Amino acid sequence: MYPDYVQIEMPARYSLADAAWIQGQLLLLPPSLRRKIAQRYSEVYEVEFDAEPVSFRQENRARHEANTRLRQFVRAHGRAIQGYTSEPPLIYAPK
Repeated sequence: MYPDYVQIEMPARYSLADAAWIQGQLLLLPPSLRRKIAQRYSEVYEVEFDAEPVSFRQENRARHEANTRLRQFVRAHGRAIQGYTSEPPLIYAPK
């Protein structure tokens, strides 16, 4: 029915407000890595949620930390995992 639909396994703990964004980030990763990253996202979310002593700040802190780590991982490793590489920058220009 929907040819471009891909079933993404979501983390065990996350904010519903971030669901679409998390799915988009996980789609940038290869399918073999998505479950592991989703599990790690859940762990970070839960640890940060429990670490915040103020009840009304717990979800915000957990969302911020888990989303930041996911974004940084996808940015740093997402394209490299897929095999995209680039030439390293030159320290000096050859003469």
